[in-house]
Amino acid sequence: MMSSSEPGASVGDAEAASLIAAEGALLRDSIPDENQQIGCFSCGKVMLGLFCHDCGQKNDDYRRSIWSLFSETFVSVFSLENRMWRTWLVLLSKPGQVSREFSDGKRTKWTSPVRIYLALSILLFGYMSLTETRMFSIRTDIVPKSGFIGAVEDLDDAAVELVPDFGFFKRQAELDQLNSETDFNRVARLMSGVPRQVFSFDGGLSLFDDLPTDEILKSSGSWPTVLDNQDDESLTLEQIRVQALNRYSEKIENILETYNDLLFVTESPETIGDRILKSEKTGSPLDISSEIGPTVTEAVKRSTRNALIEIDKKLETLGKTRSDLHSLPIELTNGFGINFGSGTVNGVALSEVDIQNIIVQLLRNPALLNEGISQYLPRIMFLMMPFAALIGLVFIRGRQTALLYDHLVHATYIHAVTFAFLLFLILFSHWTPLGGMSQVFLIGIAIYLPLSAKSMFKRGWFKTIFASYSIAALYGLTMFIVVTLLTAQSIINATNISSI
Repeated sequence: MMSSSEPGASVGDAEAASLIAAEGALLRDSIPDENQQIGCFSCGKVMLGLFCHDCGQKNDDYRRSIWSLFSETFVSVFSLENRMWRTWLVLLSKPGQVSREFSDGKRTKWTSPVRIYLALSILLFGYMSLTETRMFSIRTDIVPKSGFIGAVEDLDDAAVELVPDFGFFKRQAELDQLNSETDFNRVARLMSGVPRQVFSFDGGLSLFDDLPTDEILKSSGSWPTVLDNQDDESLTLEQIRVQALNRYSEKIENILETYNDLLFVTESPETIGDRILKSEKTGSPLDISSEIGPTVTEAVKRSTRNALIEIDKKLETLGKTRSDLHSLPIELTNGFGINFGSGTVNGVALSEVDIQNIIVQLLRNPALLNEGISQYLPRIMFLMMPFAALIGLVFIRGRQTALLYDHLVHATYIHAVTFAFLLFLILFSHWTPLGGMSQVFLIGIAIYLPLSAKSMFKRGWFKTIFASYSIAALYGLTMFIVVTLLTAQSIINATNISSI
């Protein structure tokens, strides 16, 4: 046996001490012991810590079960040690301090921005996915028109109108409940326009029994004055009279348009046009103001009577009465419809009716409108972080404190805080009766951004505020374009579904 003073004994003791230290090092980390060994996997040197002091390789063979991998990832991302709580406390109470100190090298003091971002990203988009929260939704309510009273289901189509309702971060279950009370067949009908009877006038004065005399044309204000023809005094009397007849015809058209609007009434077995003509033949004039909409208020009836009086006065100046209007032919047309036009999507020609059907389908199921957003937004938001850093570099630059790395750290923390604000907004809107949470969110972000940038980059207030809101505007515009494109793709997908 060698003494401790002999060279061989010193080497052996050193090796033994190294082995003992290596065995102790295996116990001081969170890596399972079965995934480690005393000698480095790469160079074989004795491990004195988690990483090899010679080549730097980690002492881990990464052989895990799926459950172990999931468990370790969860613990790593959502680690609730004091550092995580301290990071969040300072992020919210002292905007910009964490970003500045982390960029300056104090990385053991704060949780890394990537871990913060991943944790909030998983929480936010995970909650939205589990609760089927739609980023935005468009509904339509059927409400009585101004002046009409009574329940919507008791009013005819002529007495109601469509009012859009835009919502943000509503659950699919809530939207389904609201939509269950909506008559989408009626929505489609109102989009197409309610059938109505109108007196038709194409401008041809020959439809009347007699043409107006020159005296009527002059007294009605239709006769051109000398001032009207000061540039051309060579007009003949016949040409001037043609001008007067055209103006006279325009006045008739304007009056008739107003009159037809007043005749837009509820459907009945005998339409208003039929009743007017019958009353004319029987010699018992019809009190139209009392016939229009039995459910309208007295104020609307009173305004209708006043409008009819004005129409009668205007017709009198033209030498006509309402009976002359009633002699015009009656046509059936659609009134107050929504004109979507027609178009082509992915080579498929769509008529106006097809487009209306697609819109009704999207109103029925907001999930179709959010399909692209739900699928791609988490990935896009991850790419928006370096984009925000690049924009920031345009407005704020500096060799020591405002390099691209600094902007990237700051942008990552800002995204995490924004996700946290957004998550609280969604939770409050879902589980409390409080309203106006969107405004609270926008105001909170508008205050937080310049405060964080001021602490991070140490610039003056004017430059900080200008840069913060300029970056936010460019970022918001980009996100608006991205969301619009994703929504458009969702609509195209819905179009393809509806065309199958």
